[in-house]
Amino acid sequence: MPSRRAALPVEPAGAVDPAGSRPRPAAPERRDEIVRAAMECFAARGYSGTTTREIAARVGITEAALYRHFAGKEALYAAIVDEKMAAPEITGQLATAAEAGDDHGVFGGLATLMIDGLQRDPAFLRILLYTALEGNPLAEPFFRSRVAPLREFLSGYIARRACEGAFRALDPVLAARAFLGMVWDYVLVREVFRQQAAYPQPGEVAAHTFVSIFLDGVVAGKEVRHG
Repeated sequence: MPSRRAALPVEPAGAVDPAGSRPRPAAPERRDEIVRAAMECFAARGYSGTTTREIAARVGITEAALYRHFAGKEALYAAIVDEKMAAPEITGQLATAAEAGDDHGVFGGLATLMIDGLQRDPAFLRILLYTALEGNPLAEPFFRSRVAPLREFLSGYIARRACEGAFRALDPVLAARAFLGMVWDYVLVREVFRQQAAYPQPGEVAAHTFVSIFLDGVVAGKEVRHG
């Protein structure tokens, strides 16, 4: 388990840096700087490969000054996850389309929101992947509160539409995974492997294509050829 330190007193707002050349940022601003630096370091080297000394150096402060704001790496990681979980949930933004049975609205909205969000902040995606590969449980709260509900929302929607006769009979969990897999592959290849040439299409074009491919395969009454 990462060691915990008691946080030291926070530097006062308006204090002057040791060189006396400029005022220090107020505590909330300094915390934001430290969190941004931690995200950059975690995304580049993973949680285990990053030290608080490296994070402090990226901000331009001493390690002792960092501990005035955060008790350690675990507290920094928690702050990053808390910040991401404060953002509006994707499922909430799709509720109206889902209630109306608007299939293009649900799947198109989901693909667009996922692609846009992950492309705006690829560092967080890399942090989650690093943490999972390291076998670190710190990413579990985010998965439990955001990823799992998204999967449940989509599989539940597919199951409902199949019961209504709009979709053909199929395993809703596997169908949901299939759709999410297309979107995840697009983002992973472009933002994690940095192989934009493999997916030269803009996000909105890719989202529209994924929706067309998926709905062509699940909508009831459409011919499905095997073999």
